[in-house]
Amino acid sequence: MAYLTFKDLTTAPLATKAAKLNESIKAYYSTDTKVFLSYRRKDREYVEGVVKLLKQIGVTVYVDYLDETLEDRNSKDVATTLRERIGACSKFITLATPDSGNSKWMPWELGLGDRIVNYTNVAVLPLTANEYHWSDQEYGKIYSRIERNGLNVASADDWNVIYPDNTKMPLRQWLR
Repeated sequence: MAYLTFKDLTTAPLATKAAKLNESIKAYYSTDTKVFLSYRRKDREYVEGVVKLLKQIGVTVYVDYLDETLEDRNSKDVATTLRERIGACSKFITLATPDSGNSKWMPWELGLGDRIVNYTNVAVLPLTANEYHWSDQEYGKIYSRIERNGLNVASADDWNVIYPDNTKMPLRQWLR
């Protein structure tokens, strides 16, 4: 098994620009499988490749920086909106980078995801410099993680969800 790397997201084909990550909030509410993607703002440059990978499976991915309703709002209003967006999702993925531990919002979002969508529908997607090493944080052993089992980074069929007991399920199946 291997982890997603920074290099994977800066080389083709995941690095190619997607037309739009979130077509609109309206489209977000109209598909069956919705994924809330939690990430640290500092890691925003890597979000597009992750969304592209997930969209290949046919899911809608909520990315907060594309949500125009969050602009110019105070933290209390943002928190209320994020609760609503997480509640509208059936899956929750947190993009875990070496900088994630410094985020103020990610642990809060992860706790909400655990409670609202149920911890069995929460997964950590490690993003590392070395595809075979992840210095996981405490929640890395609590939640499922997403790992690559093949060579084709861009193929959604080469990814699995690994449960804390080390059983696995294809990512495509988990996202149904």
